[in-house]
Amino acid sequence: MSAAVALLGATITPYSMMWQAQGEKEQRRPGSIRQQLRAANLDVANGVIGGNLASYFIIVTTAATLFMHHQSINITASAAAALQPLVGPFAKYVFAIGLIGSGVVAIPVILASTSYAVAGSFGWPSGLSKKPWQNEGLYLILTVSMVLGIVIALLRLDPIELIFWANVLVGILAPVIVVCLIIIGNNRKIMRNQRLGQLNNLFLIVTTVVIVAAAVLFFYGVLTGHGG
Repeated sequence: MSAAVALLGATITPYSMMWQAQGEKEQRRPGSIRQQLRAANLDVANGVIGGNLASYFIIVTTAATLFMHHQSINITASAAAALQPLVGPFAKYVFAIGLIGSGVVAIPVILASTSYAVAGSFGWPSGLSKKPWQNEGLYLILTVSMVLGIVIALLRLDPIELIFWANVLVGILAPVIVVCLIIIGNNRKIMRNQRLGQLNNLFLIVTTVVIVAAAVLFFYGVLTGHGG
């Protein structure tokens, strides 16, 4: 169940919601409001479909290479070793390039999303399109988060364990964010005539039920000693 909660946490991430919302808000699109919303919906849909397809194939290939041979990934070297039948002695280099590439993409997104969330909580102006002296709070949080990340990396903690349990924590907290989305998205005063449709509400409610059920089963397993 801990793996299921981690998978849900890696899929329905609060930081991606904040990053996407802020990005759409800052991006200037031509046309009317209706045309801008249509373009934003297409952008989000493409990202969701593409991201989940990538995740699906990662799960399938991991199952076909590691699970079939009863191997588990405890360190990054184990994941690199799984590529050896495909690319031979170049496995560690291929994996290293992929790991660095994913970090280059993920680090700015997570740092910026954290900064957006904290700055928004305090009502500070936020936006990477602004200069540092125009929103000092956002860039201060960005810098502190980056320094903390470097310190944690230098402590030589197990990165696989950190990623796993970070996603478990996100999976437990995600229902709060989704419920807030439902409430705000249906608020007439905030959304006016752009409130969420019935299909969106249905998907959000189903998502909330699934995540809450997974979290409850996870805690039940921990408390009863059956494992997470």
